[in-house]
Amino acid sequence: MKFDVVAVGLDGGMPGEIAYGNTLQALQALEQDGQLDGMKLSGTVMIKPNFTQPPNPSLKFGPRESDLTVHNHVCTDPFAIKAACDFVFGHGGKPLVAEGTKWPGGTRGVFMQMGCESLLEGTGTALVDTITDCAAQRATVTPSRVWNVDFAEIEVSRIFEGIDVLLNLAKLKTHSNALVSGAMKNLYGALEPAHRRAEGHYCADPLWAPISRGKMAEGYRRLSETFVQVHDAIVKGFGIDEICVVEGIVAGEGDGPLYRPAEPRRENVVLASANSPATVDAAESYYIGFSPEFLRGFAEYALHEAGYVADEAFLDSYADQYFLKLARAAGLGKTRDFSVYAITPRASEIIPCDMLGLLRRGDVFALPTFVRYAANTPLYERVPDAGFEFRVEAPA
Repeated sequence: MKFDVVAVGLDGGMPGEIAYGNTLQALQALEQDGQLDGMKLSGTVMIKPNFTQPPNPSLKFGPRESDLTVHNHVCTDPFAIKAACDFVFGHGGKPLVAEGTKWPGGTRGVFMQMGCESLLEGTGTALVDTITDCAAQRATVTPSRVWNVDFAEIEVSRIFEGIDVLLNLAKLKTHSNALVSGAMKNLYGALEPAHRRAEGHYCADPLWAPISRGKMAEGYRRLSETFVQVHDAIVKGFGIDEICVVEGIVAGEGDGPLYRPAEPRRENVVLASANSPATVDAAESYYIGFSPEFLRGFAEYALHEAGYVADEAFLDSYADQYFLKLARAAGLGKTRDFSVYAITPRASEIIPCDMLGLLRRGDVFALPTFVRYAANTPLYERVPDAGFEFRVEAPA
């Protein structure tokens, strides 16, 4: 059996049980297919979750009362992390869970609030903060392709120099200025010094301030270029094998990635691939309903509402998510016409990628605001009514 992505959507039990079981089964499916052959799982394996924002109600865009659980739509579920650690231990390896956040409480605070310290206590798993304090703590790597010259060199913690395998454990969620956030963007959180991450957004964030359609489209382009270059530089610069897992037990829908105005959505799905982060992110997009055909059709509608008749090339720029196009060009995986091994309560079978939406537990995910205003194109010079301003507002 050969496939490009595995999608595990099994139910049964509490959210933590499902997160643990589906993550472990996804990793085992990759191994049984021979896709992890040659990876040094007996060595040091960095598990990189996505802890965007800790569940702290005092923060701007902090959680609602219903979000105050480790099983939320913003951070990687700790039981998925536990499954990844146990998988590594099962191969005689040394897992270290690594993240770096500048939110109040810092990385240690997120580890504590997300239950990682208590859940992993006594296992021998190291919890590592990738935030650096000085240049001596950082290593410099360069991407194989450069589209954004502002990030032609990438700095990250020297911790990356000592790992054998990267287990990229991302969260399935939509994003207010990148459309989707998955395996490709998860490594953006390793960019150092930490202020560089904000610079890579180019002040084009509709969560924090009003922004014009033209500026948002330009920010979409620059941010896409930046996080593709960061990911490419890390995995190729350090010569690291990468296992990509996108955990979507509770997924994030709408204007993420923060708690509000994003909404939680129970999906119970885990997607995974080996050495192909772009492919697992393309699978995420198909799963949530953002296929090239859907995005193209919606752009045509939105542009028509703005009184603009688009040509084929302009519509195509909306259909092909820009970061996926760049990642494909950088050799980080294929993004169309790939196969998926779907493991569901009904059957286990290989399906084409465009059937992934059949596994979804409801309608197509709600689009981020900037997509609804047709600002999700790299051709920002051509955006109609470029001065039109909008802002995402957090609900009361």
